[in-house]
Amino acid sequence: MKRLMIIAICACLTTGAMAQELSKKDSKAIDGKVTTFLGLMESKSYTKVLDLIYPEFFKYSPKKDLFQMFQLLERSGIELKFNDLKILDKASLGKEGDIDYALIKYSLNMELPLTTDDLKGIAGFIVPRLESNFGKENVEYNKEKSYIKVKGDKYLVGVNDPEYQDWLFLIYDKSFKNELEKTLPAKVNTAAAASAF
Repeated sequence: MKRLMIIAICACLTTGAMAQELSKKDSKAIDGKVTTFLGLMESKSYTKVLDLIYPEFFKYSPKKDLFQMFQLLERSGIELKFNDLKILDKASLGKEGDIDYALIKYSLNMELPLTTDDLKGIAGFIVPRLESNFGKENVEYNKEKSYIKVKGDKYLVGVNDPEYQDWLFLIYDKSFKNELEKTLPAKVNTAAAASAF
């Protein structure tokens, strides 16, 4: 249970030069969808985030598993506080066949109040994982006041596949490395990794 809570927390937090510019139409469409995506994160509607995930991803990471993980997060009393989530940059990763790809960089400023004994008990496991993901300088753990704060930049890969008729997203994070490698064309994944990792 504790391990699942840690994975759920990290999944929600979950991160060179960008590629070519996007068309105005694509840029505007991505802005709208990413704003919705980040809004769902801020409002803690984590299970609704899954509706904006590119469905091909679920071939390698079943949707029901992610749904259960996010549902656990919603019901567990964990009060993630997101502040100032905003798009910092976006650029085209090119086209493979008739599918367009884009890399979106956004800022994350999050606080996790350690309000329960369970959370206080797993802080020692959560903090190193966050430090590994964001860098020690971007993670503040205050044991006395019972909170963890995280700042940093995260990435999404936008996918515009005619089969789904709109921009959908992949959370581009090392914790999903295997799934991303299977979902994305190698050339697209390499271009995204050059900027994101």
